[in-house]
Amino acid sequence: MGPEEERTNAPGEGARRRRALRAASALWARLYYRTSLSAKFMAPVLLITLLVIALLASFAFVSLRSTLAAIYEQRAKSVAAVVSKSIQEKAYVLYYSEDLSRDIDTLLKRNESIVGITILGMTARGLLVVASTDPSLVGRPASEKDQERLVELRAVEVKRTRSGDTRLLHADHPLFVEGELAGIVSVDMSLEEEALHVSRLAGRVAAGSIGGFAVLATLLYFVVRGVVTRPVSRLAAGANAVTKRDYGVLVSPGPARRPGTPVRDELVRCIEAFNLMVKALSSREERLRRMVVLDELTGAYNLAHFRDALTQELKKGGRYKHPTSLLVVDVPGAGGRETGAPETDLVATVAFLTRNVRTVDPVFRVAEGRFAVLLPETPAAGAAVAAARLTATSADLPVRIAITSRGWGPEESFDVDAIVSSLSGATP
Repeated sequence: MGPEEERTNAPGEGARRRRALRAASALWARLYYRTSLSAKFMAPVLLITLLVIALLASFAFVSLRSTLAAIYEQRAKSVAAVVSKSIQEKAYVLYYSEDLSRDIDTLLKRNESIVGITILGMTARGLLVVASTDPSLVGRPASEKDQERLVELRAVEVKRTRSGDTRLLHADHPLFVEGELAGIVSVDMSLEEEALHVSRLAGRVAAGSIGGFAVLATLLYFVVRGVVTRPVSRLAAGANAVTKRDYGVLVSPGPARRPGTPVRDELVRCIEAFNLMVKALSSREERLRRMVVLDELTGAYNLAHFRDALTQELKKGGRYKHPTSLLVVDVPGAGGRETGAPETDLVATVAFLTRNVRTVDPVFRVAEGRFAVLLPETPAAGAAVAAARLTATSADLPVRIAITSRGWGPEESFDVDAIVSSLSGATP
């Protein structure tokens, strides 16, 4: 491939790499946002727990297996030592004898794992097989390799070998007479029993590991759920409620805390700060709601402020025996842009009312095309006179308005909600 072909393929490789990165990033984002906090937290915790238990179980298994192997190696040494001691005590001549054969048979019966015993004696021709569980080997010399190794043998040597499909443990025990090497006792033991024990040991270690992991994972789940995920879930639910302007939510940080107890838990401090923030937001919104009393279009007071002012004036009138009245001003056809009523007509009506009522008589916009003028300490008759006067002077307005009056004496009962509902829900 020439330089031009390499330059041509380079952009393609870069584009594929960028697409692969974007795909991996998108996959990670989906997994991140679609996975719960509990799963995000528990997955690595359980994985680490599993790895730790697996490492501990492996270490325990290897240690126990080594101990078991050492036990079997020691058994092979013991059998070889028994044969050597028997030869030395009975002063066998190192050649095949019936007494030696019987001793070997006895050892074979006592230890089923022993598959063969061979005794080599030192002769002028070197090491020869003088006794064996395999009669065909008697009289044969050891191989040159074994001769070199066994002649230098001064302590028991154990090694693992294999004969076909059978795994064996082979032990060579030197036999000394007056400090000179007189022979070698070789013992072959089958490792099937050891393999069976190792298999059982592996099963028990695996069962114990699985059981331990299940118990530990369950405990960790409940601890993490109680200490982390449940408080965070409550905090998330509280934050979601605040986004819906529900400021009555209060997130519990946990068990009741005695005053003066220091808080070192960062999550508890976060929850307490959240509750304090919600209270501050609720208080500020309430103050803002009370501060925002003007209608944005006309500048008159809004319906919410009308309800508060009317309630206050009616209660004050009942306490001090003063009457209270209202002027209801309807602008025919008003309803904002959707119904075609000019907004300038509404603004002009408010300006007209403000100029022609007393300073103590506030003007309210109680519906799309309706205004109310609150007349404190004014009887119904006085309100009627004021309505007639305003009607007479409204000829200069660009729109014809209809003015009616209502009044309540100091002894009359009233229902502010019914009054407000009738004024805000009626059509001009």
